[in-house]
Amino acid sequence: MDPRRARRPVRSSWVTSAFFWEALPLGSSIFLQRFWMYRPIGEVVLQECARLGVKQIELFESPEQFDMADSASMRYIGDACRSCGIQIRSYHAFKTNFSDIDTEADRIARVDLCRRQIDTMLELGGVLWGSHAGPVDAIVFKSHEELARHVEGTPAAIAVENFSRDGVSVEDRVAFLERIDHPQVGMLLDIGHVKNSSGENPMTLSGGPTRVLELCGSRLSHLHLHGFKDSRDHHAPLVEGDTIQWVELFQMLRTVGYSGDINFEPAGPRLNDHPVEAVAAAPEKIVGMAAQAAG
Repeated sequence: MDPRRARRPVRSSWVTSAFFWEALPLGSSIFLQRFWMYRPIGEVVLQECARLGVKQIELFESPEQFDMADSASMRYIGDACRSCGIQIRSYHAFKTNFSDIDTEADRIARVDLCRRQIDTMLELGGVLWGSHAGPVDAIVFKSHEELARHVEGTPAAIAVENFSRDGVSVEDRVAFLERIDHPQVGMLLDIGHVKNSSGENPMTLSGGPTRVLELCGSRLSHLHLHGFKDSRDHHAPLVEGDTIQWVELFQMLRTVGYSGDINFEPAGPRLNDHPVEAVAAAPEKIVGMAAQAAG
C-alpha cells in the first residue's frame, strides 16, 4: 500500500505536556528540537532528547548524514529514533529549493526530489515538509502547485518559511499563500527572520507578535522559535539577553486558535552550550513568565 494514502487526510490534532499549554493556556500543540549546527544525529543525542522529555523532532536536511529522498537511508534514521522513543514530526528541507533552477527539465527533477522527500517523511510518520522557496516566480509557483497536488489525500502539509529580505518576507509569503490558496500549503513563521521598516525584529517589541500573527492569519501552519539576542537569532529560548516577547507570542497564538507544531530550533554548541536542555526547560519558564505578567 502507498504510505501516502494509508492515512486519513486530516489536519493537526496533536497533544503535548498539559501543564504547558493549559497553563498559558494555548490548546493542543507540541514542541520539537531541530538539529542545526549540532553534533551528528545518533543514539547519544537522541537519548539525550528522550531523557529530557523532548520526544518529537524536526529533521534538518543534512546530505552528509542522510538522504531525505531515499527510503533506505531514512529507514535507518527512523529506526534509530524509534529505538530511543523519538518521533519524527517534520522535515526541514532547507537545501531543496528552486533558486538555482533554469530549465523545465531541472524544475521537474527538483519537484520529483521534493515528492520523494515528502514520501519518506510520511513513511516515518511525519506530517510537515518545510520549504526554503526563493522569491515567488513562475518556477516557484508552478512547483508548489504540483507539490500541493502531491500531498492531497494525505495528512502532509507544506510550509513555506519567511526571511527578512525582500521577496521572502512575511508579507511576501502571505501574498504567495493567498495566491496559491491550498489548504495543505501554509506559512512557516520563523520569529527570528522578521524585520520591520526600521530594521528591528518586531517579535522583540511590545505589540509586535500580535501584528505579525494577525498578518499571517489562517495561513499560519508551523512555527520556528528560538531566542533573539544581540540582533542574532538561533539562540536558546530564554537565554540571558533574549528579547523575544514570549508571553505576548503565546497569548496571541491562543487568541488566533493556532493548532500546529511548536518547533524550537536553537543552534548547537557553536552558539549554545546546552540547547536540548534549554528547549526542555522553556515551557515551564514561559508558564512562569505568563503567571507573573498576569499578576
